Amino acid sequence: MYPIKKIVGLLTEPGVIVLLLLLYGFFQARFFRGSKKKAWLSLGLGVACFYLFTTSPLPNYLLGILESRYAPVSAPQNLSDISYIVVLSGGLRLNDTAPPTSQLDEASAFRVLEGVRLFRLMSGAPTLIMTGRGFFGDMGSRMKDFAGSLGVPPEKLIAENQATDTHGNAVGVQSLVNNRPFLLVTSAVHLPRAMIIFQKAGLKPLAAPGDFRSATYFTLIDFLPSGRNLTGMESAVHEYLGLAYLHLFPGLAGK
Repeated sequence: MYPIKKIVGLLTEPGVIVLLLLLYGFFQARFFRGSKKKAWLSLGLGVACFYLFTTSPLPNYLLGILESRYAPVSAPQNLSDISYIVVLSGGLRLNDTAPPTSQLDEASAFRVLEGVRLFRLMSGAPTLIMTGRGFFGDMGSRMKDFAGSLGVPPEKLIAENQATDTHGNAVGVQSLVNNRPFLLVTSAVHLPRAMIIFQKAGLKPLAAPGDFRSATYFTLIDFLPSGRNLTGMESAVHEYLGLAYLHLFPGLAGK
């Protein structure tokens, strides 16, 4: 099922949708002379989608709906019995010569930073579990090195390097957290889906969102195309498709 999920995810990427619409319109105009209407319709849709996907209003609206599900943890009250903070991986940068702080992409880096913030908020009591496989099979270790470079003691860090997706994250930490509640740290947009998957796996996560991406107000420049907005749109679409998958196939628990 994992390869199918990846293929469907790739084909539904907003950038890929725009590319396919523009290519279809181009080939209709160039090679099928009698299909001018289809060509212009496809090209028009491609341009419209490009503008909607790369300016702030639509990505921010979709991100905001998901990010508003859970509030960030701002105080340590009622967390005295928490022994673990589980931090899920995002992506990485393929540069082994860079320092630990530059080997993770923004999502992974912000997640680790949120985990470290919570660790310090709770006076260094919990253990941080960094989970994810990554391109080189050592994503959890890279996240661990990042947290260590920020002053977290080695004995308070555990790396889990086997998980390839959110369901894998849940399976990977199951034997570590056992039946105890723990803080689950991931991007705010990803947290609604992650909570469902972890709960379906029989775990007891407490939501701890980080890496908030939606804005509360716009400036004129936000109505100009930007790659940042396209990235946000891609994240939102990915999560909505993931939630739809969980709804359609609840027994698979995100596998």
